[in-house]
Amino acid sequence: MNIFFFIFMFYNLYLFSQDKIETELNSEDSIAYYDLPQFEVLEFKNHEDRVLYNRLKRRVIKVYPYVLVIKSKLNQIQISLDSIPKRRLKKKYLKNETKKLKEEYSNQLKKLTINDGKVLVKLVHRETNSTTYEIVKSYRGTLNALFWQTTALFWDNNLKATYDPINNKEDMLIEHIVIQAKLNGEIK
Repeated sequence: MNIFFFIFMFYNLYLFSQDKIETELNSEDSIAYYDLPQFEVLEFKNHEDRVLYNRLKRRVIKVYPYVLVIKSKLNQIQISLDSIPKRRLKKKYLKNETKKLKEEYSNQLKKLTINDGKVLVKLVHRETNSTTYEIVKSYRGTLNALFWQTTALFWDNNLKATYDPINNKEDMLIEHIVIQAKLNGEIK
């Protein structure tokens, strides 16, 4: 019975050894080299940090498609505004686009939580290099931007929040999540 076990073991080793492995002879010994894909190790101090990371990851993956829509719509609106010569027609165009965007996305955005909104504001800054306050101010005016900033502050958010992955731990985690999600195909 033992002989069959050993034959079976060597047969399996023979099957697995058919892969091409680079080897190098080093003073009577051979060393195998394997090309492994790069990966990052993310350590957490305790279970609570891990839970907070997973929540943040769910938020980023939930909100990131909206960020891509915002980025593309802003580019599209800017191109259209550059082609419109008169200020009055630009205002009319912006009013019409605002109405369309509200009809299309307001119900979906109302379902986001306060913390989802905070992540959305940071990711908008990451993708557009402008804070949400600056975007509202440039397209809707200072008074409108001030109103929405006050409303956001009332709900513990800040439209002037910036994205700084070098100095802010949460932003560093968001950057890590976005990169990993893009590599894994979870987001575009």
